Amino acid sequence: MAEVDNKWSLFGLDLTRSGKWLALGVHQLMFDRGAWLLQRFDPSIRVNQGGEALLYRADAPLGEAVVAEEQTPFSAVALAADAVLLKTLHLPASTEEDLGDAMPLEVSLSSPFPDADTRAAWRVVGRHENVIEVALAITSQAAIDDLLAEPRESSDVGAPIPEVWAFDHRGIPIPFAGYGGSERRSDYLRRLLHAAGLIAAVWGSFMVAITLLAGATAIRADRLEATFQQVRSDATAAAIQRESLQLGRTRLSAIERAISERPNYRYWMNHIAASAPDNVYLDRLNFDGNEVTVNGYSNNAAVYLRMLTEEPGYTDVTALSAFARDRNNGLERFSIQWRVTAPPEPAQLSAADGETAEPAAEAEAGS
Repeated sequence: MAEVDNKWSLFGLDLTRSGKWLALGVHQLMFDRGAWLLQRFDPSIRVNQGGEALLYRADAPLGEAVVAEEQTPFSAVALAADAVLLKTLHLPASTEEDLGDAMPLEVSLSSPFPDADTRAAWRVVGRHENVIEVALAITSQAAIDDLLAEPRESSDVGAPIPEVWAFDHRGIPIPFAGYGGSERRSDYLRRLLHAAGLIAAVWGSFMVAITLLAGATAIRADRLEATFQQVRSDATAAAIQRESLQLGRTRLSAIERAISERPNYRYWMNHIAASAPDNVYLDRLNFDGNEVTVNGYSNNAAVYLRMLTEEPGYTDVTALSAFARDRNNGLERFSIQWRVTAPPEPAQLSAADGETAEPAAEAEAGS
């Protein structure tokens, strides 16, 4: 026998089986007993059972107060217990997706009625690890016809066809397919779509708000970034200016320190000229910082050298060369160097300026 290829296979995966798993998952999510969607959106239905009307929603009876107040266009009639054969099956969980194929054989084997008169319904009423619990209800078409022929409270012309239910030993309803139910399921799906539309609208509004907020945040972030860059640029410029000012202050301090440490040349020139004896003639005077060098002539240069060493404020008095007598004037030529160490006080400076002005002029004239 030739092997038939599976056209619904992709990379070794049976797409038919995957489709059944997906359909089973959707069914459990929307129609399984205890499903949140069913409890929230399932329309209520009035069930006539043994002459008593009870209101059900999501396969569970509602309270008496709700029964009295709530109105519903949907109704169902319940088969009497003696008209239904109930059976509980425990099957592997893997068979749930194929219950529609497996249960007809079980019905055929279990039904006490002729095949043409047999009507059956089943549903999964429990799951335990790898086992599912299936409630099976079997009755005859004649019993259903007799039930539907009974007068009902809701007999409006436009009212939906009543559903036919059976109850297992725990009171869980088992609806029979083909007897009403399509209108209630359509209303249930309509409610789901309405809720999904509201959720989509809210979600869309939320996403729009998030987008606008994100856009506003991005604009604000750009502005903050621009402000930050400007502040950083200003800070950099301020730092450069501060460094420049600091450098200028440092240079100014160095200049002020150099000025403060520089000898008062005017005072020392006057002092040197005034302190020179009458027999000393200066022809050259040079200042290099605190260092003073004088060149000139004297009758006795050694005496002048000694006098300079004893002068307050002078240190390191040294003759730069040996004294030699000049042939032209008969005087000793000298070159003497020393350092000034004690600048005069302002009061001394003022007094010295007044006292030495005239001798300085005479010294300059003599030189």
